Amino acid sequence: MNYSHTTLTGDEGPQQQVTMFLTRHTKTTANAIDLIQGWSDFPLTQEGIEIARQFGRGLQGTRFAAAYCGTLTRHYETARIALDNSGNDNVEIRFEPGLREYNFGSFEGRDVSTTHQAVAEWLGYSTVEEARAARGPKFDLDVQDALYALDAENMLHTDLVPQDRAESADMVKQRMWQAMTNIGDLVSREGGGNVLVISSGTAIRQFLWTIDSEVDLTYLGNTAVTKVDYDKGTFSIEQPVGSMAYYERGAQ
Repeated sequence: MNYSHTTLTGDEGPQQQVTMFLTRHTKTTANAIDLIQGWSDFPLTQEGIEIARQFGRGLQGTRFAAAYCGTLTRHYETARIALDNSGNDNVEIRFEPGLREYNFGSFEGRDVSTTHQAVAEWLGYSTVEEARAARGPKFDLDVQDALYALDAENMLHTDLVPQDRAESADMVKQRMWQAMTNIGDLVSREGGGNVLVISSGTAIRQFLWTIDSEVDLTYLGNTAVTKVDYDKGTFSIEQPVGSMAYYERGAQ
């Protein structure tokens, strides 16, 4: 795979509206065994491959002007399988590092339940259930700043340098916003249209919350789609958030 950043062409021609199909990647081995995966590269499961195929079949009839994904295998393979099964096999996938999931630093590859319990206690709660009840769906975004602080304190006693430790929510917010803006600007100057964008669950929710702090941050399933319109520098979210309609249509 040839990794490269999204770059603007400098063409200042008329901008056209862009609709981004912002999609969570398909199922990986880490999803299946409940491990933290951020920048770590876990492969797709066989079920995940079939989920991506079904998702692609559900997209048949939708023409994509472009496709972008993060630089991890799960992002690229989800995009490629979906495009190949939707009649968009001629669409080239462009890599955008800013679309990656949070970097979880020392917590990469750790058990999700154990890690979330540590976060709940750091936030002042006895259990994860208590934390979720109090903070609602935003708990999943609060996790990142907690891990950022815990990793800075070197809770796990690793020898990672600061640059390799967990990102803060603000770091992810800034890079996701920049990545999506770059994509929107470039595609709009190329004529606009639909764009398949494959990212990861928590990074997607962070971006959506940045657009609208009242957005429903409910858990996003594998291949869940949220349509985001981009027009002259402005993002707007189409409802529903995290739709599984394309995946479900692919089963018919």
